[in-house]
Amino acid sequence: MHRSTIEIERSSSLHTSSHNQSGYLVEVRLVLKTLPTADDRIVGFAIDGTITADDIDRITAEITQRLESHDRLRLYAEVNTWTGISPQALLKDLRFSLQHFKDFEKEAIVSDKSWLKVMAETGDRLLPHTEVKHFSWEHQADALEWVEG
Repeated sequence: MHRSTIEIERSSSLHTSSHNQSGYLVEVRLVLKTLPTADDRIVGFAIDGTITADDIDRITAEITQRLESHDRLRLYAEVNTWTGISPQALLKDLRFSLQHFKDFEKEAIVSDKSWLKVMAETGDRLLPHTEVKHFSWEHQADALEWVEG
């Protein structure tokens, strides 16, 4: 069996907790979490909830930083639940996407959402510079192998 060179730290939850200065346990829910990858050309992230403008700022900052070292990047997205995107986040995402649509070679989307499969197929046809593919959770390893190849 082929082992992917991309190693993504998979967590079942996008929650983190810590203690504040008073000693109380504080839980923070990350809607858009970056996932570490072994290949610096691949930006990995997981979505769980409603995306805010702050989420978009974090992921676009990561992408912008990586574009300083690479002409084109690849995206790997795990979509657990997606309950929407704020209007401000949508505008920021559209603005960034229009400026950088030629900067991506591949985008792998892993989810069990049929509407995301349709969006991936549409994106693949509309974005001549980017290959976009949807993978179900049972084919997550295939998504990793494809996005690195």
